[in-house]
Amino acid sequence: MQGFELIKNLAELDRVLADKVEETRRLADRRTSNAEVASRRLLDETEAQIRQMEEESRTQLAEAGARLAEDARQRAAAEKERWRSLAAPNLERAVAFILAEVMP
Repeated sequence: MQGFELIKNLAELDRVLADKVEETRRLADRRTSNAEVASRRLLDETEAQIRQMEEESRTQLAEAGARLAEDARQRAAAEKERWRSLAAPNLERAVAFILAEVMP
């Protein structure tokens, strides 16, 4: 009978061990599934942040470009006025000279 008890105990231990292995497998599956969901959520959040940062960068670049264009326009207008003010006193002489050269 001792051999039978030993086999019975071994079978019981094997069943308990198999149950623990199965429980551990289910736990690992749940943790893996939870980790996949968390990873997907984190990836989605990161991609959303990247899209937002790209949009902000495009907006900032457009604003900086517009500011630079406006600065250039203002500098060009100021330079035009400077040249006009420098040329204005000589305009009458230049017209008179041209007319004198063209008209006999």
